[in-house]
Amino acid sequence: MAQIPYVFTQLVRWLPRDKFDRLVGKYGGNAYVKVFSCWNHLLTMVWEQLTGRRSLRDISASLRAHADKAYRMGMGSHYSRCNIANANARRNVAIYRELAQAMMHKAAAAGCRDQELGHVARAFGIGGFFAIDSSTVTLDLSRFPWCVPQEGAGGVKAHTMYDIVREVPRMCLITGHEERDQTFMGDYPYEDGCLYLFDRAYMKTPGLAAVARAGAFFVVRKKKDILYRTVGESVRSGTYSDSPIKFTGRWASSGYPWRLRMVSFDVPGKDGTMHLLTNNTGMPAETIALLYKNRWKIETFFKWVKQHLRINSFYGTSANAVMIQIYTAFTTYCLLALVADAVRFGGSLYDFANLVSVSLTERVWLRDLVDRYDRAGERIEQRQQLSLFSNYHFASCGDSHKDKKMC
Repeated sequence: MAQIPYVFTQLVRWLPRDKFDRLVGKYGGNAYVKVFSCWNHLLTMVWEQLTGRRSLRDISASLRAHADKAYRMGMGSHYSRCNIANANARRNVAIYRELAQAMMHKAAAAGCRDQELGHVARAFGIGGFFAIDSSTVTLDLSRFPWCVPQEGAGGVKAHTMYDIVREVPRMCLITGHEERDQTFMGDYPYEDGCLYLFDRAYMKTPGLAAVARAGAFFVVRKKKDILYRTVGESVRSGTYSDSPIKFTGRWASSGYPWRLRMVSFDVPGKDGTMHLLTNNTGMPAETIALLYKNRWKIETFFKWVKQHLRINSFYGTSANAVMIQIYTAFTTYCLLALVADAVRFGGSLYDFANLVSVSLTERVWLRDLVDRYDRAGERIEQRQQLSLFSNYHFASCGDSHKDKKMC
């Protein structure tokens, strides 16, 4: 009877090995490599992301502690600090960037996690809702001197497109933190029939026109100084107002010469009104506001990745090492999301990551591991309920006994 594979082995089966091998051949990743291949390197980096290793020494020591298992899981036996450091510094970043992109496309097949937004998408015939934003990882200029200084610090920026219905990233590009958010608006892979949410940092009319020309929709927060005029009748419904407008400024009107809607509403708890611009004419103003409020999910995603994966501290100081580590973190996030969806894990991705991180070298099917976790949770909940009932019963009996004694 065949042995059950390790949990780590079951996880990495979701990585597209054939795609990765083609990328390695395309960019010559294994040229002059004798003992620590690109595949060994990738699995080692996924291991460190899942287990939260703090340094190269920590990675190497954790694998040496499971040397036989590490070999069978595909990491080979040459995961020394020197080999990992050299791979991070010298392997072509494009291999890991394109693999991360392939994993993001694969994660697009995951199930819908936000049922309300999924219902809205089906009701209005929208292919998907995506938030676009960037997040900066600050770097110390004394250790990363290749960074362009900005306000006395260095850093890199992750320009990201995030699927707010499935709660997985769809695209990521790492650049220097000096790059403006709106610079790459024309480079995102917009899809016909989808809707994209932008903060006001992306208020660039040629970029908005690129979204419209792709047959897609956008919702963007208006900047204060943008010039426009109303070209039709405004409609007010409760706290929402809806006005057709056109840009009148020289650059704005040449970048986006068509009509669009301005949806305005008061922000609870704050003195002021938020103004949203969109080219979608079929959704009510309340729905447009609801979608924009869900843009915060991309901020939550950035916070999750920074807190639970390793992209704030790095194992190497070169630009190559930094980018490989960040792209591997995105690959690992998509890997966790895909597997959690496949085994129908009902909890949060944080709970699933913790569950598998302490079970990587166990020989147990992932579905059985999840069932074991669920049963243990049910028993804990039952004990807590029994404890609460017992405490209540004891207190009631004590009060009753006290009353009888007083009588």
